[in-house]
Amino acid sequence: MSTLYKDEWVKLAHPDEFSFDNPANTLGGRRNRLVRLDRDSPRFSEIEQLFISGWRHRKKVKAEVQSIFKVLWPEPVLEPYLTYRAQVQASVRAKDKRGNEKLLFHGTNRACLLGESSGCVVLCGLKQCYLCSILRSSFDVSKCGSKNAFKRFGHGIYTSSCSSKADDYVSNISESASMRVMLINRVVVGKPYKRYRNSPDVVAPPDGYDSIAGEIGWDLNYEETVTYHNDTVRPAYLVVYGNKPQAVPNLRAFVQTMFKTPLVS
Repeated sequence: MSTLYKDEWVKLAHPDEFSFDNPANTLGGRRNRLVRLDRDSPRFSEIEQLFISGWRHRKKVKAEVQSIFKVLWPEPVLEPYLTYRAQVQASVRAKDKRGNEKLLFHGTNRACLLGESSGCVVLCGLKQCYLCSILRSSFDVSKCGSKNAFKRFGHGIYTSSCSSKADDYVSNISESASMRVMLINRVVVGKPYKRYRNSPDVVAPPDGYDSIAGEIGWDLNYEETVTYHNDTVRPAYLVVYGNKPQAVPNLRAFVQTMFKTPLVS
């Protein structure tokens, strides 16, 4: 069996966890890009804990995770990422056998109500909704940082293990939104080059490295990871968090409860 044929057979027999072709994802339907995780599932607990432990800003009140959605991808969008990950793994030989892949946070604009409820899972087409744009075709490094003039480590895709740092970049454009949402992404970190000082003119990591790791120290209070081309990152989960608004009490039901008698219609 040729190496190429063998590789293709492996892909068919063991599709990626986030692929539409994975049988475990068929319950979500091929048209659903987002599949809600069962709150009692081990994966929900794992991602929730990642979010909570990553909330490191002491002055920020920790928000409650309301729901978590798994992000599914068609093979044409997923394949370039998996190919790049395999190439990095071949050079760095990371212990995870995935090119030192990390789950890292990213905050951005949301103009719609995606994720507000279990039924809000259809991506919108609003130009100002960066969230749905990313979920539709993943990150585009040429568009990243478009709302922030200052780029600490140049023009790249910024992620962080600090969820409260990513929260700084989360914003709701719709006045009807009551929750906040954040992306958790698979990022091929590979061999990171550590930097402690701002380097806004960086366009790529040095030769022999795969990413920039902004370390806590001179210019950073919280770490961040920067990669410089599209195939280094794919969104994996959408976390919906915040405090649910209190329901406005129904006056009629309140009076009925108080007097234990039905009101005359």
